[in-house]
Amino acid sequence: MKRAEGLRANSLQFTLEKNPFRILGGSVHYFRVPRAYWEDRLLKMKACGINTLTTYVPWNLHEPEQGVFDFEDELDLEAYLRLAASLGLWVILRPGPYICAEWDLGGLPCWLLRDQNMKLRTTYSGFTDAVNSFFDKVIKKITPYQYSQGGPIIAVQVENEYGSYAKDDKYMPFIQQALVSRGITELLLTSDNKDGLKLGGVKG
Repeated sequence: MKRAEGLRANSLQFTLEKNPFRILGGSVHYFRVPRAYWEDRLLKMKACGINTLTTYVPWNLHEPEQGVFDFEDELDLEAYLRLAASLGLWVILRPGPYICAEWDLGGLPCWLLRDQNMKLRTTYSGFTDAVNSFFDKVIKKITPYQYSQGGPIIAVQVENEYGSYAKDDKYMPFIQQALVSRGITELLLTSDNKDGLKLGGVKG
C-alpha cells in the first residue's frame, strides 16, 4: 500500500491513509516469550482477527547495568518488529521508559536507585540523563520501522499511565520531546484512565 498518511485520530474514528481504520489490538511482549515461539504466538493472535500488536520495551532488561545494553536473542526488538511486519501486523510500540506491565519497578532498571537523590518519573537530572542515554540506543532501532518508513509501527506511546502518578508537570513534555527529537514521527498516544487523562496527557 502507499505510505502517504499514517494513523490519525482527527475525527470520530481512526484513519489510515485517510480511510477508516479499526484497531483490533492485542499484546504479546517479546521479552516474555521464548524467541522460538514468537511466530507461533503472533500467528495465533492474527488468527483471532487481531490486526495490531502492542508491546512494551523493558528498559531494565535492555540496560541491566548502566551503559551496558542488550538487544540479543529474546531482546532482539528489531527482529520482532520485522516478524510482525512479515505477518501483516501493525504495531503500537510502548517504549516507556516506565512500562508498568506488572514488572519489577515498572521496567525501570534497579541501578537508578543507587542515586540516593533519585526521583523516578520526574525531570530530576539523574533520571532524565539516564532516560536520554537509553533512548539514544533504543529509539534509533525503532525509527526505521515506522509506518512512514515502510514499517509496521503506526503509533508510539508516551510513557505509561502517568496520570495516575503525575508528580511532575514537565515530565510528559520531556518524554514527548525525547521521542520526537530522535525521529519518532508516528501518532503519539497516552494510556490513562478517565481521570488520569487530565494529568497524563500532553499537548498534541
